[in-house]
Amino acid sequence: MILNKLLERQIKRHLKNTDLESNPELVELMFAISQAYQHQEENRQLIERSLDLSSGELTEANKAVQKAYQIIELKNQDLISSLEYAKLVQDSMLSREAYLLEIFPDSFIFNRPKEIVSGDFFWVYKNEKETFLATVDCTGHGVPGAFMSVISFRFLNQAVRDYKLEKPSEILNFLNSEIKNTITDKIENEEAKNALDISLVKIDHKNQSFEFSGVGQKMLFQRGEDLIEIIGDKFHIGQNLDSQKHKITSQEFEIEKNSTLYMYSDGYQDQFGGAALKKFGTKRLKEMIGLISKLDIEQQKATVEETFQDWKNGYDQVDDTFFMGVKLA
Repeated sequence: MILNKLLERQIKRHLKNTDLESNPELVELMFAISQAYQHQEENRQLIERSLDLSSGELTEANKAVQKAYQIIELKNQDLISSLEYAKLVQDSMLSREAYLLEIFPDSFIFNRPKEIVSGDFFWVYKNEKETFLATVDCTGHGVPGAFMSVISFRFLNQAVRDYKLEKPSEILNFLNSEIKNTITDKIENEEAKNALDISLVKIDHKNQSFEFSGVGQKMLFQRGEDLIEIIGDKFHIGQNLDSQKHKITSQEFEIEKNSTLYMYSDGYQDQFGGAALKKFGTKRLKEMIGLISKLDIEQQKATVEETFQDWKNGYDQVDDTFFMGVKLA
């Protein structure tokens, strides 16, 4: 009888004086045990071969994953480089903070795009009599938003430079008409139609007053001890604003000592965060402005930035975020 080598060693060690041939029952038992040992050995060898095979397959799979990761990283770097270049182009075409500070030295801008380039921007234009100032939030973010921002900026300039429009409501109607004719009316999918929200003021420096028209946006006006919420009309330029059915309204305000405009997109209020992962909201925004309005402009900007970062607390940014404070007097 041929026994498993491991079993033979066990027999020699523990049953060295036993005559297996004269004990048929023992032979049968030893044979069954030998078969079990043999099966165990075969299983062990099979498992080892499987592990060797799995290890090899995993090695090849890991190589493939590493290669794919490297390709993705390179493409991601190319994408980031392209977006950063696009941001340079976008910034060169839009209003610059330095120009704003020339007109209103006590001002600040907090601008945090979600994806390098942004659909949020500000527009400022000054002539001999007045200054036009706007914050604009284009639909979406990233590349589509940036595309809309450049188009909208050009139309705003055309309205005041080429067509000499002066009333904010007229400028917004012109902007709406141009965007619809250029983009929106050519898109069949309603959900994909481009739109924007905007707050626009015309500041009369001589008479110390400003006129406001807005669509889909709010802004806050700190005048002395009073914080005034100014609400625009409830539709969207380029999407559901029909000049035949909707009238863009205007509001006028006097500028007094310690008058400051706070103009912003909805990214700040809509940011999720805090201990309970909730939106920042309009109430907290008003409370923050009520506190910072007593600070100098640099401290105001620092508080707006710190508050946003603290509230976000490591969570993803939900949208482009733009916030501007402009001290008028």
